[in-house]
Amino acid sequence: MASSQTSSARRERTIYRPLVLLAPAITLGVIGDAFLQVSMPLWLVLLGSLLVLWGLLWSRRSERSASVTLLLAVAAFGGMLHHGHWNLYRSTELSRGLSADKQPVALQGTVLDYPRFLPAKSPASAFEFELPNQWKVPFRIRQIRSGATWEVASGDTEIYVSGDTLDVRPGQSILVFAQATCSEAALNPGEFDFADWARANRRRTFLRSGFSQCLQETGAPTRWSLWDPIRDVRHYVSGELAAAIPPGLDGLAETIFLGRRERLADATDEAFRQTGTVHLLALSGLHLGILALVAYWLLRFLPGPAWLPAACLLLMTVAYVILVDARPPIVRASILVGAFCVAMILYRRPMFWNSLAAAWVLVLCWNPTEIFQAGTQLSFVAVASLAWLAGYQTMTKEADPLQNLIEITRPWPVKCWRHVVHWFGGMFVASLVVWLVTLPLVLFHFHAASPWTIILSPILILPMGCALAGMLLLLAVSMAVPVATPWMAWLVSCPLWAMQETVTFTQQHAGFMLWSAGPPAWWVIGFYGVAGIVGCLMITCRFPMRWSVAVVALWLTVGFVWGTVQAIESSTRDDLVCTFVSVGHGTCVLVELPEGRNLLYDCGRLGSPKRACQSLSAVLWSKGIQHLDAVIISHDDADHYNGLPEILERFSVGAIYCSDLMEKIPSNLVSVLLDDIRQRGIPLRTLTAGRSLQAHPDVDLTILHPTRKGVLGRDNANSIVLLIEYQGRRILLPGDLESPGTEAVIVERPIDCDVVMAPHHGSQHSHAESFYRWCQPEWIVVSSGSRDILGPKEAEPGESVWLNTAASGMIEIRLSADGRPAEVTSWQDGPLMVVE
Repeated sequence: MASSQTSSARRERTIYRPLVLLAPAITLGVIGDAFLQVSMPLWLVLLGSLLVLWGLLWSRRSERSASVTLLLAVAAFGGMLHHGHWNLYRSTELSRGLSADKQPVALQGTVLDYPRFLPAKSPASAFEFELPNQWKVPFRIRQIRSGATWEVASGDTEIYVSGDTLDVRPGQSILVFAQATCSEAALNPGEFDFADWARANRRRTFLRSGFSQCLQETGAPTRWSLWDPIRDVRHYVSGELAAAIPPGLDGLAETIFLGRRERLADATDEAFRQTGTVHLLALSGLHLGILALVAYWLLRFLPGPAWLPAACLLLMTVAYVILVDARPPIVRASILVGAFCVAMILYRRPMFWNSLAAAWVLVLCWNPTEIFQAGTQLSFVAVASLAWLAGYQTMTKEADPLQNLIEITRPWPVKCWRHVVHWFGGMFVASLVVWLVTLPLVLFHFHAASPWTIILSPILILPMGCALAGMLLLLAVSMAVPVATPWMAWLVSCPLWAMQETVTFTQQHAGFMLWSAGPPAWWVIGFYGVAGIVGCLMITCRFPMRWSVAVVALWLTVGFVWGTVQAIESSTRDDLVCTFVSVGHGTCVLVELPEGRNLLYDCGRLGSPKRACQSLSAVLWSKGIQHLDAVIISHDDADHYNGLPEILERFSVGAIYCSDLMEKIPSNLVSVLLDDIRQRGIPLRTLTAGRSLQAHPDVDLTILHPTRKGVLGRDNANSIVLLIEYQGRRILLPGDLESPGTEAVIVERPIDCDVVMAPHHGSQHSHAESFYRWCQPEWIVVSSGSRDILGPKEAEPGESVWLNTAASGMIEIRLSADGRPAEVTSWQDGPLMVVE
């Protein structure tokens, strides 16, 4: 018997080690290709060579060397997968000929799935525009019209169609008239890169049509395929939830059951975000785990052999994964559930870490770029943390026979109460451990965290579990007993309402969000490396808790020391940096003064104010800035200040400045902004021509315009014109200055400037030629959303060189303390040249 047990344990270890080592091996290969960009032929040669070497070593019984060689081959296979997914496209791929600029196209292709309705959402603030109702149509491109002929094209994409109704069906061949674009790369450091995201999902083409008539049927639906019943079931489930659940809760139901957020109200989404419970909205292993538990409990009552419930659960798990489009967190959870089911069928003990490693490998094989996605990283880290906690508690728990006897003899009400307290206590401990372990990753990716996650997550799991189980039963009832559907829908609505009201109440009365620049990448990688090693030692070698805490605390101290050094370097900096943030059609200029003081000139863009806030926040966090000493609002145009309210949520501000006219004769939007500023207790001051701001002894910040009374004309003519002078170098920020404000400025003595921001985003209507002749700039920076506004980079002697934030991304001007020529750098092009 002992020999049999030893052989079984040895066999399990033999299986366990390779499966767990496959995950880091394939991960190494994916990361290697992402950073080194190795060519596909080289990967193939490397993989073939390693496999041949492995065969030779295996034939010679050199098992250890053969195992290492095989792992290197797996790493090469991972690099090859990533290279193919990231770089290899058909020659007819439409996105290869597109740019970020809109281009009208006529396409023919096939509808891949039922269109999804995107209802118009009410603006969350006075600074946002109301958008029309839209439809999202999954579409496969077949042909593109070139003149009078049709040419072969390819690519999967989605068409966004404005309108209230749309009549297209899966498999239908249609003709599409649309504006086509390719996702734009990040134009600022730290900003979310939509181009990389689209490339990772292999959907780089985006199509927009203004009317439903732009989609015209051209032929009969294609022949039947295996995916047709899956689409029909998915459409049926979505329709049943939308019809049965009351309005206001149907979006939440569809989000947590199918992972579709199109119908989720913005207010609900924001409430979950600000309370740190947005992970409950992201379809993950938690949702599948709850559904699997409910299903397995019901399947146990089926008559038949002992393996029948596990087999049925396995089939249901596969069906649910297909239903929700095989999202990576669900794939990971499905492998864990599948491993449990297979173990039950074969009467074997499931090995959790084997299953988790297999899930990681399968996810990377499905989409190698998932390794760089925040959702995938957080999902696996959270599950690993819970598994470690369960293993540690099992290892340290000591059975006390006397205590067990006392528990048995307690009255049943006391037993129930103690079980409830113990369950909630365990859930809170698990929530705390997951929050602490994932906190560095959350701050690195999202720069925001809320401690309410620790308390609300265990509380909301109960109603969410009831809602998920109820929706599962609702679908069964709608097919079996349709008359009972309204009663079942009411039962499902109750836990959904409880979830929504709980997070909304917390947000309104006790909302707290911690915003931070986040730790650097090297520290995050080191943290999880240290935590992983310490966690393994605690489980396998019973490494003492006090030493484990000391090691983690030491790494935290390293991060704190690094942050302190960075803060000291910032406060002792002696150069001046002027950064033109790329925000589209708008203005956002950050001025970093010597000794760590920061000035912001405008923050807004035409369209979504959130995009302006996100772009500026990314730049500030990339520079480690948490506080703005002053903010200047140039004039009363929303594209110069509509991003400011959200900036005030994320960063502390010392004072805000505007013109006398803007404060005394505000528009409706400005009144809302000024009221918000006063409620936050931020000092509001006014600026007039001739006044100087005292920020640093060597820096002159002078207001050139407007006077207290201003000039006749629009708000643009009364823009605040700010002159920045440091060590003999000058930067001029004129806002949207135009006539007659331009004439009021140029009647004064000419000022020779090194860098000037183009008035009114470089618009020809500003008639800025006389202004440029007056200030004689070497460089003109256009803050615009149009790439067309761009002068020649190779300017003739005496001519100004033009730069555009739409084309070059963020533009940085650095003035040194020793009076050296100004250095000009752009995010897209890198260092350009110096201003003599």
